[in-house]
Amino acid sequence: MRILHVTTEFPPIIFGGLGTAVGGLVNASARAGMTVGVLLVGGVLAVGEGWGYGEPVAAKYSPDERLKGFDGPEGVTFFQVSPFDPVEAAVRVAKEWQADVLHLHTAWVWPFAHAILEQTGIPLIYTIHSVDRAEYEIGQELGHILEHREEQEIAIARAERLVALTRNETDLLTHYYPESRDKIRIVGNGIDDSERARRAALEFVNDEAPLVLYSGRLVERKGIRDLLAAIPYVLDRVPRTRFVLAGGPPPFSGEEVARQWLPPECGPYRDRIHFTGWLSPDALEEWYCVADVLVVPSRYEPFGMVVLEGMLYGLPVVAADVGGPREILEHGRTGFLFPPTDVRALGDAVLSLVTNPDLRRRMGAAAANEVRHTWLWPRVIERMRTVYREAVKPNSSRGAAATLPNSTPR
Repeated sequence: MRILHVTTEFPPIIFGGLGTAVGGLVNASARAGMTVGVLLVGGVLAVGEGWGYGEPVAAKYSPDERLKGFDGPEGVTFFQVSPFDPVEAAVRVAKEWQADVLHLHTAWVWPFAHAILEQTGIPLIYTIHSVDRAEYEIGQELGHILEHREEQEIAIARAERLVALTRNETDLLTHYYPESRDKIRIVGNGIDDSERARRAALEFVNDEAPLVLYSGRLVERKGIRDLLAAIPYVLDRVPRTRFVLAGGPPPFSGEEVARQWLPPECGPYRDRIHFTGWLSPDALEEWYCVADVLVVPSRYEPFGMVVLEGMLYGLPVVAADVGGPREILEHGRTGFLFPPTDVRALGDAVLSLVTNPDLRRRMGAAAANEVRHTWLWPRVIERMRTVYREAVKPNSSRGAAATLPNSTPR
């Protein structure tokens, strides 16, 4: 079976959880013996002779050469088209590579996926990494998030199978799109382990100046303003605490990001609040290794790759009690959950950890064990294989074929 993934980003040049999740799924699929291709629409292609974390090489090649594909790590074949290319370019890739399944990861590129669907008839699987209407209504994201709402609705209607990341996302999908219910399969994301993460999970906590890390895109639905409102509350009580906010759109520096987001109330605490700007995966890993607490204050979080990342490095996680974090974390054991947008509860949860090194150590150890027991890619990938098999055999059972690894209520 030949799976062609369509996405707008892929490691090492990524801007959020989408790229991390797609990269992990693609590489895990290849390791599991699947034949995998990636059609990158826009983005940065860093394959071929320049593969790695160095300078991207896409600009060295003509569009025709990029359509022929490059072999990258794990035996994955990569293709690239410009968002402004005719849709026939994507159709050419699907036909010449002889894809059996088209796996779409964002409706932003629906015109390309639609053209492939219309001209090849291969089955479409759509992983809904977030629901645009939920981002706007629940996450309080700005109105521009709805620009591709119609494309997402069409993609949902046309897909043979829909992949939701959590039970909560399944509920949202069936709320907004009731006709999609029978097509939904729940397959959570996974994560790859590393020796460096294992070492970091065993290191001693920082008793002198605990570091609280936020990692991810800086957008409204991620609850950045709630976190910034809670920082003075924490620092007034534990002045030695440090906060690091890792992320931001390239090419802006940390200082430029800070000027955009930092409210006047945080001015007196500026020496203990650090914005990094956009980071490569390697640079972000450095912060995970030195952090003591991860905070995920999202108002709407379909899954939360950063939750798995923090757990992998042995960090207790303070997260809003929504979506993915609610289903990944166990309150009081691997982290603390607080009501979304509740600034005081967020601050109190952070305080309970920065003032108690033993609690941080226990929770971090439990988180590290849990993520390795439940969320590593080899435990997740077979559920996705089942969905692929269903897609190419549409008359198979319409029951819930794939679920989250911890789908049993606690």
